[in-house]
Amino acid sequence: MVKTTTRKLTIEIAFIGDGRIVEKPKGTFLGGVSEPPLSSKFGFNVLPEWEDSESGSGPISGASSYEGTMQVNLWGTAGDYRELARHLLAIAELDSSADPNFHQHYDELRSDDGHTRLHLILRKVAE
Repeated sequence: MVKTTTRKLTIEIAFIGDGRIVEKPKGTFLGGVSEPPLSSKFGFNVLPEWEDSESGSGPISGASSYEGTMQVNLWGTAGDYRELARHLLAIAELDSSADPNFHQHYDELRSDDGHTRLHLILRKVAE
């Protein structure tokens, strides 16, 4: 079994409004969370990927990013989002200085209906 270590973090969060969504007027919702102030190093792309049952998968060499608009919907309980936040914070706090190309793969994400496979790679860029 792999030994794990825990660390307690105190986190300040900010809301638009008082921390709750309100409906004013009917059909118009106010409040929420501001978009995070991300650095110019943050980004994303969507690349076509090849898949082979024996050798794995990878981006198609020389392929361009997907051109167009896509919508990705995530849903879950409050607990699900807490766990996701905990996971992302752990990556943020991880000392990856020994690996300047640190990244973590999530290659078996499937849509709720099973039609779409998503290979998500979170890359931590050195500051």
